[in-house]
Amino acid sequence: MSSERLAILANFIRLLIDRLGYKFNIEEEFEKRFRLQKYVYLAKFFGIDLGYSYNLYMHGPYSSDLADDYYELSRWRVLPSSEESLLTKGFRIDEFIEFVKNRDDEWLEAATTLLDVWHANKEIGMDIDRLIEHVSSIKPHIKTSKIEAIAKELLKRNLLSS
Repeated sequence: MSSERLAILANFIRLLIDRLGYKFNIEEEFEKRFRLQKYVYLAKFFGIDLGYSYNLYMHGPYSSDLADDYYELSRWRVLPSSEESLLTKGFRIDEFIEFVKNRDDEWLEAATTLLDVWHANKEIGMDIDRLIEHVSSIKPHIKTSKIEAIAKELLKRNLLSS
């Protein structure tokens, strides 16, 4: 864990607190850890890549290094006040906030899984129909119609591009 990446992550979390009402209570609530994993994953498509590597787990993409870092930050007890300058180089903050606000956990899980599977398989010729079929098969608890709608939104935003 680099101190620079921790500082940027701390500022990213502060942004989530300030703009989305996110509660940084990761030690006690699975939902907070889940959402932070998804927000950090999605942020790289809006210009801020903290360099975490992800593996596909039961609830979608998961980074153990990110988990280590947010547990480290939780030990600080108080996050530093926001220095948006650490986030602004190329990060389309308003677009990101608009994209993730009011999304439920199921939506975040499906969207990040679609993106992860797409970017891992697009070179071998996976098309959107096959992507939807595959994600529906590994996420049977999410309706196929919802996965299709999310895929269409990701396409519209050019997040499922080459």
